[in-house]
Amino acid sequence: MAERFRDLMLERTDGQFRVSIYPSGQLGGERIAFEQIQVGAVHMAISGTPVLSGWVPEGQMFDLPYLFETRDHGLAVMNGPVGDWWRDLLLERTSVRSLGFLDYGFRHVYNKRRAVETPEDLDGLKLRVLQNATYLAAYSALGVQATPMNYGEVYSALQQGVIEGGEANAIGFVSSRLYEVAKFYSFTSVTYNPITFLVNEPFYQSLPADVQEAIDDAAAEALAYQSEVARRMETDALEQMRANDVKISHPDVALFVPAVRPHVWDELATRLPDGEALIAWLVNEVGRVRP
Repeated sequence: MAERFRDLMLERTDGQFRVSIYPSGQLGGERIAFEQIQVGAVHMAISGTPVLSGWVPEGQMFDLPYLFETRDHGLAVMNGPVGDWWRDLLLERTSVRSLGFLDYGFRHVYNKRRAVETPEDLDGLKLRVLQNATYLAAYSALGVQATPMNYGEVYSALQQGVIEGGEANAIGFVSSRLYEVAKFYSFTSVTYNPITFLVNEPFYQSLPADVQEAIDDAAAEALAYQSEVARRMETDALEQMRANDVKISHPDVALFVPAVRPHVWDELATRLPDGEALIAWLVNEVGRVRP
């Protein structure tokens, strides 16, 4: 997506707008990258709403377990009024503009001990989980020893037995070569993970109107391209898992829902200002755009 955005901007500004890409956390993890973008040390970044809940706690609504039915469903909601509302909140509170949402999909459980077919299979597993209160509450309710950890430390922690697994989408699992140290991948679909493309607002506003328009258009095209490529990459990732003897399971997610609903949902409602009303609005939007 970043490369497509770079190429489109070069073309549409006759080479005046040049994008330098620093992949794989070269400039720091997501939280550090967001802090850098706030102060203008970097101009653009990609980050997830679970991390950004440190600045916009209301975004934890999107982390509610078993909120969306499919990745298309989640993306449709994020690209609608709910996503626009969150983007406005982010801009107001942080001076960072969201240009739209990537198609990351769901985070699924992987581990080195056993296939996860039922909720009982999660009981006692020590899993790396995003450092986010709703993620921690959801996985704890499922019996997991939920352990926040920097993503860059996960591979070695698995090797050393500090943790027994974690949660990620299939592409992330394969690109980080976690299949070398964890041989079970289960489509648990506990949480949907919105990822957003960000730009520093003072930098954006300093640009001529035609360049701002080019950024908006190029971002929209690059995001659509990313969604198309991500689906192909997931298929390739599953093939790579099988080639490396990873046991892939597809549990019935309905079995997992009672462990987290309604009490994880109710707990979040008490932590957010007007949480009950906000979650009711989100649930209404989720139902309205259901595929």
